[in-house]
This record gives sequence, C-alpha cells and structure tokens, in this order.
Amino acid sequence: MRKVLKRVGIALSVLTIGALIYFYPLINQFIRFNPIVTEANFDEPADKAEAQQQDFEYLAQILDYDRSFSAIAKEKFTQDLETLRQGSSALSDAQFFMATHELMAIADNAHTGADTVSAFRQFNRSGLDFYNFADGMYVVRAHRSHEGLLGQKLVSIEGNDIASVLVGLEKYSGGPIVRRYLISLYFVRSPELLHAAGLAGSQNSVTYLLEGADGQQSEQMFDALPSAAETEFAYRHPYHTLRPDPLPDEDGDWIRVLGGEGTAIPITLKNDGDLVLSAPLGAGRYIRVNYLQEYPEQPVETEMLDALHDVPDGGFPFLVVDLRWNPGGDLGHAIPFAKRIGETVAANGKVYVIVGPQTFSAAIVTAALIKQYAPQQTMIIGEPMGDRPQFWAERGQAFVLPNSGYYIGYATGFHDWERPCKSAIEYCFPPAQREAAEIGDLGVDQLIQPTFAEYAAGKDAVLDWVLAQQ
Repeated sequence: MRKVLKRVGIALSVLTIGALIYFYPLINQFIRFNPIVTEANFDEPADKAEAQQQDFEYLAQILDYDRSFSAIAKEKFTQDLETLRQGSSALSDAQFFMATHELMAIADNAHTGADTVSAFRQFNRSGLDFYNFADGMYVVRAHRSHEGLLGQKLVSIEGNDIASVLVGLEKYSGGPIVRRYLISLYFVRSPELLHAAGLAGSQNSVTYLLEGADGQQSEQMFDALPSAAETEFAYRHPYHTLRPDPLPDEDGDWIRVLGGEGTAIPITLKNDGDLVLSAPLGAGRYIRVNYLQEYPEQPVETEMLDALHDVPDGGFPFLVVDLRWNPGGDLGHAIPFAKRIGETVAANGKVYVIVGPQTFSAAIVTAALIKQYAPQQTMIIGEPMGDRPQFWAERGQAFVLPNSGYYIGYATGFHDWERPCKSAIEYCFPPAQREAAEIGDLGVDQLIQPTFAEYAAGKDAVLDWVLAQQ
C-alpha cells in the first residue's frame, strides 16, 4: 500500500510540475499585469470635504499600479494632487469629478483615465446632445422641448467658439487629439461640467450659439435638465447619440435626427445590439464588429468567423470590416478572424478596414492584425483611430475611489502594433510580443470624414466611397 501511495504521490508531483511549466507563461502574465489592488481603509468621513480628501489620498496610490506615467508626469500628478489636497473647503461634485479627469489625463495615455459613466448618470444636461462631423459639431438628439433645434450647428458656448471650448477640454483626457475631442462630448452637454471646467458661468444653465441650415444664428440659454441617473445602459459611448432608436435614459422624451418615419438608416447603425453584423455589399461582404467580448448568447469569436462564410471561387473581390464603433475587449477573439481573412479575399482584392475615433484598444489591434495577415489587400479608411499604435493597456482589479465611487482606469502592459515590442521595454504585454509583426504605418490610408448632411440623409460616406472603387 505504501508503494502505491508513493507512486501516486510521485505521479501527482510530476503532473503538478508539468502543469506549472505548461501554464507558467499565463501565470507569470497574470502576476505581472493583473495586480491586486489594496482596498481603501478610512474611517467614515465627517463631511463632504473629508470624503474628498480621502478619495484624493487613495487616488495617490494609482501610481503604484499604472505604468504609463513618465517620471515627469508622475511628478506633475503628485504636485497637482497635493495642491488639491491643500484645499480647505469641499469642491462641488462636478469640480471633483473634473479634477479626477484632469489628474489622470496627465499620463497622456487613453486607457489611463477617470470615470466617464457618471458624466451622464450623475450630472445635469442641457437637453441637447452633440456629435462631431467633418463640418463641425451638430445637435443629433434633443429633448422635445428643444425640437426646433435638432440638426443645428453648435457655434459657441458662453461666447467661446467651439474650437476654443475643445481646446479648453483637452486637458481632461489623455491620448491623441481625436480621443480628447471624443471624450469632450460627455462634457459639452452638461452645464455643471462646463461650469466646473470654467467654460460656463452657471452650473444650472448654459448659453449656446446655434446655426441653422439657412445660416441664421441664434443664441439661447438652456436651463438644465436633471441627470439621467441609473438606467439599464451599463455604459454609454459617444456614438450612441447617433443611433436611430431611443436610448434607455430618454423615456420617450427625446427626438433624434435619424429614426423618424421614412428616415433612411445606414447599415452601420442598424441592429446596434448585435456584436457582429454581416451582410452582402455588392459583390463583396460587409462585416461590422462592435465589441470584442464573449457573451453566451453572442459568441463573438465564432460569429466573426461565421461572417466569412460562403466564399466565392477565387475569394471575395472585396471585404469591408467596420470597426468604427468598437471600443475593444479581448484581442484574442480577433486573431482567428484576422488569420482567416487573407484566405477569403481574392489575391487582387481588397480588405477595407473602416476605423474612427471610437476604434479603440483591441479594435486597434484587430486593424493591425488584419493588415499583418493580408498586407497586400488591406486598406485602412475612415478617420484616425482613438489611440496611438503604441499604448499602455491592461489592468487587474478595479480601482474605485471609496466615497465618490468613481472608477479609475489604469494601465499595466505596453502594446506596439506596428512592430514587435522592443526588448528594452520591461512591461511589454506578452500577447503583443507574440502576435505583433512589422507592418509599417497603422495610420489611415484614405481619410474620409462624413459631414452632418450625409449623416442626416442616412448616407454612409465611407461605404459610398468603397462602392465607388469597385
């Protein structure tokens, strides 16, 4: 019996050692890039000022986890945070919210930032929602009390032209300028947040100068509507304002440019809830991927591969992969799809990868992988993506400020998707080391920026350009 037990013990030891060796890369990756965050440990705050002081004190620990801050950025973050902690009185909720954004933006890394969900859940609204187009920022959704303003162009806020306002809001988010302008859409809709940023005179109202299609301008003051509060929307991306359907927080009280009776809806905005949408497009195929995350009812990796079915003899003459609204997810889901694309498109065919400011994180990786596996056929078109080809991402446990409840985004792993990570970079994320290749420039090959008029007419300028090439 002892011999049997001894042999079993030896076998188990061998299996354990073998498993540790086999899974060591994953275990090592998890340990290095998925830190356990130390929980906040404060007494119950006596008042609002103390609650904010505790949040600021806890926020100082973010430098223990985030690796995107340069030495200079760390110093500025520490100095600016200490200045805020020296304040003797409480900030307004909006001022505190914007302060967290400004602090985290010092890293100049798009994955490193403060909570954006609360921008529309916690703070008031003007009753107008805007979006950036090639020819300016326009009202794309409006409360019914402002129905006549739908489709008008935003010229200025509180006497400051919109270009100056965007410059003033740049400091509240990191990453390239297109990302900063995208995040600004969370702020320009709220009198409270504009006031906290020093761009509005009151937190309860805001004055917009708007311009109609006839060129006539009118200046109006908008009293704030309440915040959207909690809704079934777990998250709201800026592009959701473009959707033709009502949003959960609108309660039927809002109208929109698209979605009315007889309004044309481009395929890119249809069935937005589908993570993957595939449809014929001329002799080719259109594939839209809105998110790279698996759900039991929507296995995105399988659905992406299924979209490459019924390949004609010789391959598709062209494929369109639309990543415009994709904020990322798990890059691993994109690898089989990217490898398969080169086999499904004709040797002299094209793979048009559509991107834009909301193409982010793993969606950027998807564009890079497609270019890697179909280098001769791939053409990246649309607008600049929401981050640089070299960026910091990944994180471990959530970092949440104890009193405000704001989620703070931090980044632990470096990515380079134009070339393999250099060995000198200590924290290059292992999947990037394994999968990235020398692909050259990951920028946009053909810049196509839709105008508001094209959007309002239900046209897709990018797809129209693709079809014109055939």
